[in-house]
Amino acid sequence: MSLNQANVQFNDAFETYFPPQNPVVRLFYGASTVGTAGALALRKKLFGGQLLVNERIVEYPQILRWLPPPCRVLDIGCVSSRLPIQLASMGYQVHGLDVRPYGFTHPNFTFHQADIFQWNPPERFDVILLVSTIEHFGIGGYGDTKLNDADLEAIQKIGGWLKPGGELFVSLPYGKAAITPKHRIYDQQRLNKLFAQFEWVQQRYFQRVEGNWLPSDPTALAAIASPSLPPNGVAVLHFRAKQA
Repeated sequence: MSLNQANVQFNDAFETYFPPQNPVVRLFYGASTVGTAGALALRKKLFGGQLLVNERIVEYPQILRWLPPPCRVLDIGCVSSRLPIQLASMGYQVHGLDVRPYGFTHPNFTFHQADIFQWNPPERFDVILLVSTIEHFGIGGYGDTKLNDADLEAIQKIGGWLKPGGELFVSLPYGKAAITPKHRIYDQQRLNKLFAQFEWVQQRYFQRVEGNWLPSDPTALAAIASPSLPPNGVAVLHFRAKQA
């Protein structure tokens, strides 16, 4: 789901507010609201749209639970996320990196529009976030560079962007290994290879069952396929950069 939630029942941290209007303007505003809602409902009906709860429902609270006190943070692949502004509002010094533009600003937030493979950070970070991001690297579905094993190359680069002892927080689809036109699904073998340079600190696993997200474990998810998005299994992982 996007930052600006079209479903008015779920306007959360980001919501459009309007100043008081005179009766005539309120009339036109009401008509436009009804028209927009009708158009969205028609689109949903014509194209078989479903309102689903994606993996962010478990990723955000788990990562927030693990984060250290306010420090320097890099959020990679942040465009569809409210997390950078949440952290900036809590006193973290946040940098965001994405190939697409980000629509929000904050005094504690600096955004860099660039490809991860063509960008060099201004300095090292205490924390780096990869929230449902690494699985898209090299696929080319979001205007990024198409590259075989792009996830491996990206993690090698990211390791050099952390301070010694810095922390890496990752969430990704987990289950039966596969590659689709939009994303990868990881198994334990691939994760061990991907994060070999890091110390494993903590991990949590979740499964989407009949539309609801529930705690799970690697064994239960091993045979779970995720042919489309949102995935049916997700791992939320906490790593630490090994000391030299």
